[in-house]
Amino acid sequence: MTTLKLASGASIEIDDLLYLFVRDEVVPDSGKSVDEVFNILGELVEQFAPKNLELLDKRTTRQAKIDEYYLAKRKAGWAPTADSASNDAAELGKFLVDEGYLEPESPIEVSMTTPQLDLEMSQNGPELVTPVNIASMAVGGANARWGSLYDAYFLSDIHSEIDRDSSRDERLQMVVDQTNEYLDGHVAGWENGLGFKDFVSYSLSKNPDGSFSLWGQTADGAEAGLQDPNQFLGFNQEGDQLAEFFLEDNGMKLQFQLYDGGKVDRENGQFKDLIVESAVTNIVDFEDAVAIVDAEDMVLALRNYLGLIRGDLQASSSRGALKAINADVRFTGADGTPKSVKGTSLMSVRNVSLHMYTDMVKVDGQEISERMLGVLLTTLIATSHDKGSDERVPNSKAGYVYQVTPKLQTSEEAAEQVRFFEAVEDRLGLSKNTILLGIMNEELGMTLQLAESLRAAQSRVFFTNTGFLDRTGSQIRVQTQAGPVDLRDDLTRSVFNTSYELHNVDISLRAGVHNQGKIGKGMQVKNRAMVEMMENKINHPRSGGNTAWVPAPNPSHLHSMHYHMIDVDQVQRTMEDSPSPAISRRDLLTFPVLEPEKVADPKAKETLLLSYAHSMVAYVEPWVHRGIGCSGVPNFSQIEEMKDRATERIDGAIIANWRLHSVVSQKEIEDAVKKATEILDQQNRGQPGYTPMADTEEKRSCLLQEPVIAAVLQIIDDALSSPSAYVEPALFRYRKAVKAASK
Repeated sequence: MTTLKLASGASIEIDDLLYLFVRDEVVPDSGKSVDEVFNILGELVEQFAPKNLELLDKRTTRQAKIDEYYLAKRKAGWAPTADSASNDAAELGKFLVDEGYLEPESPIEVSMTTPQLDLEMSQNGPELVTPVNIASMAVGGANARWGSLYDAYFLSDIHSEIDRDSSRDERLQMVVDQTNEYLDGHVAGWENGLGFKDFVSYSLSKNPDGSFSLWGQTADGAEAGLQDPNQFLGFNQEGDQLAEFFLEDNGMKLQFQLYDGGKVDRENGQFKDLIVESAVTNIVDFEDAVAIVDAEDMVLALRNYLGLIRGDLQASSSRGALKAINADVRFTGADGTPKSVKGTSLMSVRNVSLHMYTDMVKVDGQEISERMLGVLLTTLIATSHDKGSDERVPNSKAGYVYQVTPKLQTSEEAAEQVRFFEAVEDRLGLSKNTILLGIMNEELGMTLQLAESLRAAQSRVFFTNTGFLDRTGSQIRVQTQAGPVDLRDDLTRSVFNTSYELHNVDISLRAGVHNQGKIGKGMQVKNRAMVEMMENKINHPRSGGNTAWVPAPNPSHLHSMHYHMIDVDQVQRTMEDSPSPAISRRDLLTFPVLEPEKVADPKAKETLLLSYAHSMVAYVEPWVHRGIGCSGVPNFSQIEEMKDRATERIDGAIIANWRLHSVVSQKEIEDAVKKATEILDQQNRGQPGYTPMADTEEKRSCLLQEPVIAAVLQIIDDALSSPSAYVEPALFRYRKAVKAASK
């Protein structure tokens, strides 16, 4: 550890790996020395640590009072039912007002004053969440701004009956036919009743004013121009032949690559490739999607982030090819002048929240809040190294740092994060409001105080985003003493969830978040179920969300289609001009109580418990054993799903709740976890990097002490004993133990 003395006389200790990284790679070109940076951090910790602890104490006290409230009701003879749920919610709302946690329910007027942001913040389109500690995924996330719709369609499960190996030509024809139908129906219309499906070639004509027009030609010599010539953005040529052209629709661009002579394939009508503007924005994640437990992990993550910001990060793909960050896309505009558009997503960064502490840095021997370390260093990197190059413009041309903050529970916590941003700006010499705030509306408390939180961060908010899984885990923990919670797969249809999604859009629209930022929707969990995604995720733009999360580049390219099908700006204007849905606290506090008949059959209950246990073990295994924070793993039904801390939180909260209310016993939980482990071993047999946990009698005899299984059981216990049912304490404890044992 490197030790420095602060002006106050206190000492700050920094892990040597972190200190050397900041000295050698971060502070050059920053105008700061390494000791100045860590002195700033130490001063920030001294200033903000007491309030951080106070806010965490308030969480604990508040949850204890809610637990006591339900226990007293139960002692008096109350029991929840589906019929009484609405009235029960109203009574809880009154209790929270009486306790001073909430104000009496009334409309709260707030109007955002966030300044004009980067262009991408006013574009409607998909958003990726990228684990920062995996360089190949970080590069892929940045590059997902553009991608092949043909490839995404071809590799998906859309029309899976047409096999991509044995029926390649037939499948490619399906892709071309369906994408042409989509282009004709939702992207651009052509004159004379013609469409993309009719053209065999494309050409340009030059107008008297020096501008260009785009034409499509059919096999019989007919020609047509665009119904709306303004959709034609520009082109590139090879010699005097048209090589590609660009169109724009609903603010999203498409790049049509042509064969020699400006032609499409004469056999099947395909373009050389159809490239779509896709992941307009990308959250570089230091939280849910990663496993960062020590300085070694943090330095790797920060180094990747630095490479993303500088634009020089490179990584090998799964097939060994070198991946580099895209250059900007250049072409000749329809007006005849040179044009360029960004080749990469606008990157924000998500650091951890108030409850996370780290021993990478200590002040007077005490661990510090990791959010303070993360926000300071990522802001320093972004403001010092986001300079662009000859090949690409800076990440933020407007000079902002987009900081996403998860798991805020109250407007007081939001205000404290703003106060911290102000202090970082002051100490780094940045202009006020350089650091902007993305609010993850994923805690019940944040939902109840969203309007107040927007007011607390009125000039800084660039998005509000829902997150169903974390939000459900929060709801279960807050109200866990109310009674047994409903089945996981039925929770999406519960009153609290449907109300929560509507409430986030309504409050954010009324406050004007969308005028300079994003109103976001949550993740597609089944990362290979693209038929399901295309059917369901279109509801996100339909319901006023101007961005929604996708798990990988190809799903993003497919989801981009929805933003051509739906004019989100028009949807939002209609919603603004319509009466508010008037979601009440009663709706948001309606607990999804389990109907006893759903678990009356012992075999059905056993299967449900096993599926939840399997989900937990499948996620914790790569986290604890291999340091993989977000992974696609087969679920109990052999369907691959993306797992992160949010999925673990909800599964742990459900099992803990069922144990509390005697739906299941501790023995049944342990038996389910053991059986789930054996199933996982079978599913991963022969997989590189996977170590079986129950393949011998010796391992089975002490399975409950295996770090993965011990972590799963602790997560379940913590879902009752901790105020928020967060999963990090168990994950970090056992990951650190595994790393220590391997050294």
